[in-house]
Amino acid sequence: MSSITSGMSRLMPRSSMSAIGVNLALACIESALFGIFFVLAMTSLAVLVGRHSNRSSSFSGRSCLSDRIWTSPLFVATMFLLMTVTSHWLITVRRTFDAFLTYEGGGDPMGYYLTVEAPTQVVATALVVTSVIIGDIILTYRIWIVWDRRWPFIVFPALCTLAYIALGASVVQLFASYMPMESIFMDAARVRVITSAALTLATNLYGTGVNILRGTVVTLLIHGSEALVIFIESAAFYTFWMIFFVTAFAANSLLEAFAFHCIPAATGISFMLIVVRVGLGFHWSQIAGVGLEFVGRRPTMRKPTLAYPPRAITMNVTRTIEQETDYSLRLSPELRRADVESSEDVC
Repeated sequence: MSSITSGMSRLMPRSSMSAIGVNLALACIESALFGIFFVLAMTSLAVLVGRHSNRSSSFSGRSCLSDRIWTSPLFVATMFLLMTVTSHWLITVRRTFDAFLTYEGGGDPMGYYLTVEAPTQVVATALVVTSVIIGDIILTYRIWIVWDRRWPFIVFPALCTLAYIALGASVVQLFASYMPMESIFMDAARVRVITSAALTLATNLYGTGVNILRGTVVTLLIHGSEALVIFIESAAFYTFWMIFFVTAFAANSLLEAFAFHCIPAATGISFMLIVVRVGLGFHWSQIAGVGLEFVGRRPTMRKPTLAYPPRAITMNVTRTIEQETDYSLRLSPELRRADVESSEDVC
């Protein structure tokens, strides 16, 4: 396997970094990011399931899980991301053990990490591509929601996502067909990887731009804390991480492996923040000088007393009011009424 290592070294720039050090750092950092993602995913599922249970009990008089949750876009996306991110993390751990214990008796971890066509590497690449596709779909869906379900606003991200699906599949197929001693930085791989990364980056930059555009007016009217909601809604953390990966890959740096294989965890964290924000239903507003407002999900109990002479009859009337805070923005009365009418489609 030393021939593979020497062949790789001729195709890569000289650097003080080594594939062993980069992948050990990957195992540590991805584990930490996975822990953060797992907590957010469990919180998202608990909030979404609890909200649907409360909605079901408010209409049926008993507490039960609504069948509708299984078709909830955010619930389904959370489950898929949980599967892909967890699977990728397990493969990273498996690759660490294989490199130092199994492959060549643990005597050539460098050769193992530089073997692009290794089955675990191909599967890990497929999981990265799948996680990115799920993330882009979530972002496209949120753009559609934020802009009052106006279809023209999601034409561009939808086309970019479809193109990424095709290119992502071709990248996985290319890695699976690699021959020994071929570098991951070969021209065929470079074109496909950078193009696919540019597509998902375009989707996320577009999402960041339109969400900031949506929030510009209210930001002038409210205060700076609105920027946090814009940061979450636009998946800015994922966008920054993808820029980091593209830069490292374009520079032929071994850091590309670190950046690339942390993409699932970065994707999961970014979009679980969106799901948690929507599920918990908090937003920044300015009501009588109050900057931060949390909108609860419990049914609002109204008990008006109605008098009917000559007898007084007291009636307990329960009304369930669900206020969705999809936009994280202060809407006009007309848009707010439209928001309430379409709130059940959000989760």
